[in-house]
Amino acid sequence: MKNLIYLTLFSLVLVSCDSNERNIKKTFNRLNSGETSAASKYIWPKDHKNLFTFEQRFLSENELLSFDIQTIEKLNDESYKVSLNCSNSNEELLNYFTKKGNLVSGTKIVDTLFIKKANGKEYVTFDWDLNEKTISNNIKLSTILTKKLNLRAGPGRKYDVISQLEKGDELLMDDNYENSNWRKGIYFEKNSSIKEVYFSSQLTDSNEISFFTLNWADSMGIVVISILGLLVLFVVYPLLFSALFRAGGEGAGTFALILFVVLLVAVYFTYQIIETAFFELFIINLPF
Repeated sequence: MKNLIYLTLFSLVLVSCDSNERNIKKTFNRLNSGETSAASKYIWPKDHKNLFTFEQRFLSENELLSFDIQTIEKLNDESYKVSLNCSNSNEELLNYFTKKGNLVSGTKIVDTLFIKKANGKEYVTFDWDLNEKTISNNIKLSTILTKKLNLRAGPGRKYDVISQLEKGDELLMDDNYENSNWRKGIYFEKNSSIKEVYFSSQLTDSNEISFFTLNWADSMGIVVISILGLLVLFVVYPLLFSALFRAGGEGAGTFALILFVVLLVAVYFTYQIIETAFFELFIINLPF
């Protein structure tokens, strides 16, 4: 019991550290682990479109890409200067940060992240947008409704076909582009460069993007997840094991099998709880 109290106090000390600095570390740690949806938890909601397009353009094409934090300097209560080393980057990514003015040397990126507040919660800004003046920030998602769809260099059949998509594929589109027959799309090539493409509006639809969806564990705070963990550990498991040992008589095999399946589900949820707690407290990603 004494060790549990010490662990709780130690955890509270960790949580009491500069929360904004910790959230910056959490953001990049999740991104480096390929967990963009989980990273969105710390990002200003209006910047989710930037995170989404950045993930589509660079992160999804290079699983080895990582942004390793070198230093975090607090400028004031609302801004932090962050130095990052961009490992395993391609030339297009370095050109991207050069245009933004964030690349200072080699693969070193320096950026200022601002803190915004909403509903009593603090978020980190993410301004790594498309960085393309010809494309608006009014981004939507278009789904292909036909068997194959040509992506063209201009709004008309006279233009060259750049690529093709199949039914069910999705494509980012510029919703500010006005044309009754054609949509203006954003197509990311394998080298992460952007192509402006045009495609039929009759053969596609237009939807508001639900950029990211958090899983049940990521959507909870550390206090809630800790309480839930204690309930699972000291209530759910004892009840399950007690029921397993008492199973007997007619139908015992079926009952034991059901309890075993429930136990496996409980183990899965326990892992999710532990992983979330470790990350929120110690910024450690557990495997899987």
